[in-house]
Amino acid sequence: MPALNDDTRLVMTILFVGTVSGANVYFYANYGAELPWSAFSHAVLFGLLTVGGIMGLKAVFDLVMNDKMEMWLLDRRMKLYFERKQRDAQHRAKIAETMRMQQPPQYQNQFEQQSDSVSNEFLAAIEQ
Repeated sequence: MPALNDDTRLVMTILFVGTVSGANVYFYANYGAELPWSAFSHAVLFGLLTVGGIMGLKAVFDLVMNDKMEMWLLDRRMKLYFERKQRDAQHRAKIAETMRMQQPPQYQNQFEQQSDSVSNEFLAAIEQ
């Protein structure tokens, strides 16, 4: 079950491609211009290095990092979900305890009964 949606993956891919392309431009500008080839040869070499670098790094990251990142994000999402459920249960328990403390003694047993049953005293009060 993936923890990243498609939009996030697309943005991450675009940022990754831009980073690798920018690094390739920097290193080729510093070191590749000294190669004794024609402009077309430089263009082909630069294109192959850019695409090859992107594909190679993407394959390595997919093999090594993708599962770890997905599991970390999924674990974080599950942890937050169960913390929220626990917090909600604590709030419900506090509210129920406060309601029990605030009720007059003659009505305390009414809320402890099951919700689908109606007491005889209640029915008698309605008939009058």
